[in-house]
Amino acid sequence: MIWFIVALILFILEMFSGTFYLLVISASLLSAGLAEWLLQTSNNVNAVIATVFSIVGIIIVRLWQQNYPRENKAKASDNPDYGQTVVLTKPLANDLWQVHYRGTTWQARFIQPTTAKTGDNAQIISHNGNILNLTSQIYTTCQE
Repeated sequence: MIWFIVALILFILEMFSGTFYLLVISASLLSAGLAEWLLQTSNNVNAVIATVFSIVGIIIVRLWQQNYPRENKAKASDNPDYGQTVVLTKPLANDLWQVHYRGTTWQARFIQPTTAKTGDNAQIISHNGNILNLTSQIYTTCQE
């Protein structure tokens, strides 16, 4: 009975996260509970069933996510920020940049390797969460 209760709790938690991992583990625990109920298996066998189904399910979810990434690819006309210019203020860890845009500081990433430097301008082409995706073409500021 405990397998069903934990599976239900994880299923409810999955509704708040939306990652599918808790759903896979919930289904694995449900399969262990069904094995215990229908086949009268021991807790050790149920733990092995839940573990094997969890591992297989997580591998399937990871492969699915690699083949169908959830990147935000809206049309340029759908987002007024796309096509706008940002100023690179300083490089950050993990290939991120701190940029100045719309009067505040944002984090941004170039979608292709670049030789950008502080003070350069770049163009927003999309975003992924709070991180702006920039073009690889740098527009340097003209100083006369």
